[in-house]
Amino acid sequence: MKLHVRTFESDFKQTKSHPDVVLIHGTGSSGEMWNKQLEFLHKRGHRAYAFDLRGHGLSEEPFDMTDLEVHIADVMETLQSLDLNFPIVFVGHSLGSILSVTIAERHPELVQRVFAASLPGRVLKPMEVAFRWFLKGAFPRLQAMDFGDKLAWRERTLLSTKVHTLEQIVDNFGGVNFVDRKINVDCPIHLSVGRFDPVAPCVYVENIHKALPKSTLKIYEWSGHNFMDLQFESFNGWLQQHLDE
Repeated sequence: MKLHVRTFESDFKQTKSHPDVVLIHGTGSSGEMWNKQLEFLHKRGHRAYAFDLRGHGLSEEPFDMTDLEVHIADVMETLQSLDLNFPIVFVGHSLGSILSVTIAERHPELVQRVFAASLPGRVLKPMEVAFRWFLKGAFPRLQAMDFGDKLAWRERTLLSTKVHTLEQIVDNFGGVNFVDRKINVDCPIHLSVGRFDPVAPCVYVENIHKALPKSTLKIYEWSGHNFMDLQFESFNGWLQQHLDE
């Protein structure tokens, strides 16, 4: 399935020193989360594209079983629909990081480097159980309420996501494990994580970094899962640092 794509219109000519960038959001989010990064990358001469995964943002939800393979197929079909100059750069957050790293493993010829923010090395069982309870109890009741603009963007976006979309992620990604298996990539992987991230525990990301010879690690102190929301300037600086390498 082709996904909805967000980008900045531009008339500049692509150069080898400015690779194309694809940004992929996490669960219950959308490509809108990358607006500041799209603008930043555009000003630096990159063509940048933020995807809405199926059931998120403006992409369709066909109400099928949706596992890793389905999401990967959607991303690959969407990549083929764009006039990209490969290899490209992937920037992912959470679920988006899982997809980005997996694509780098399977299609090394397509990927120059990966920025993996909040990569869940292993999904903690208590988090999975808590989210299942949330989806069956509080979530539908909150969706039925009219909060209007009272909530922040990320919370509003989560509540606008269909239950099926979120249930499919809980059902099919609980077995993700980048801690106990080797990540087979040829390109650099740049990892970032919040020190107090409950979804992507910092200690797991640190272990992944130690096991990856072509990786770097940036830890955002006093931060959780969505550190790029408030610390977008630091996040953009992190992107710039490694894009300039």
